[in-house]
Parts: sequence; structure tokens; C-alpha cells
Amino acid sequence: MSVMSARAKIQLVVKELNESWARLHDEWDDPASRAINTRYLEPLALQSKAALGAMDKILQTLHAMRRDCGPSSS
Repeated sequence: MSVMSARAKIQLVVKELNESWARLHDEWDDPASRAINTRYLEPLALQSKAALGAMDKILQTLHAMRRDCGPSSS
């Protein structure tokens, strides 16, 4: 799996999770649901944002490597 496709997969899965949680949260709003949100979903949002940012940097680095080390760089 390429970095680009892995990044897209993470983005899609996080979006689907957030949409599902929003629908569920409309019907389930109690201390337990708020604890799940605080303990798992909020940290996951931060971690996925950091992972996507790191993947962007990897993609930039790979692009630079291809540009600098490619066949036309001789």
C-alpha cells in the first residue's frame, strides 16, 4: 500500500467513525458516552491528525527524492 493510499484510507475511516459517532450520539448522550468520547475519540482525532501530517511530510520527502534522484537528475 502506498503512502498516498494509506493516508486516504485513514482519512476515510476517521470520517466514517466521526459520522457514525455523531449519529449514535444523537440518541446516546449520557456520562458513559461522554467518557468514551473523552477517553477514546478525542485522542484518536488528535493522533489521526498527527499521523496525516506526518504522512504529508513523508510524501513531500518522497517527491523531493524522486525529483532529485530521478533519471533526469544526471
